[in-house]
This record gives sequence, structure tokens and C-alpha cells, in this order.
Amino acid sequence: MTITERLCALSGELPPDAQSELLDFAEFLQKKKALRPASGVPLRELRGGLENSATFAGSPMTVQERLRREWD
Repeated sequence: MTITERLCALSGELPPDAQSELLDFAEFLQKKKALRPASGVPLRELRGGLENSATFAGSPMTVQERLRREWD
């Protein structure tokens, strides 16, 4: 019996409130998977990728002031 078949059989035996909870959890897992980068690279490995960016060049204070002016 495959995992899908086992899950289907088990969910059929649960009361409706537990089935709803199981569905919520399955949808959560689906959304969690969709949030991963398409390349499969964990986000923590992408850190530090903007140090050579013109937008973020200069001191942190200069960058912050420039970004604040964007809102005016």
C-alpha cells in the first residue's frame, strides 16, 4: 500500500473535524514547499549577495537615508 493510499484510508476513518485539521496541515505543507526558492538553494546561502549592488553601496546610514527619501 502506497503512502497516498494509507493516508486516504486513514483520513476516511477520522471524524470530520480531524479530517479538516488534516487538510489544513496538508495545505500548510504545500504552501511551505512553494515558499522555497525555485533553485532549491536555502535562503541562508543567498545572504551577502548585495554587497556589490549600486543600490546598497555606501555606508548603512547613507543607504537608509536614500531609502527613506524614496517614500517622500
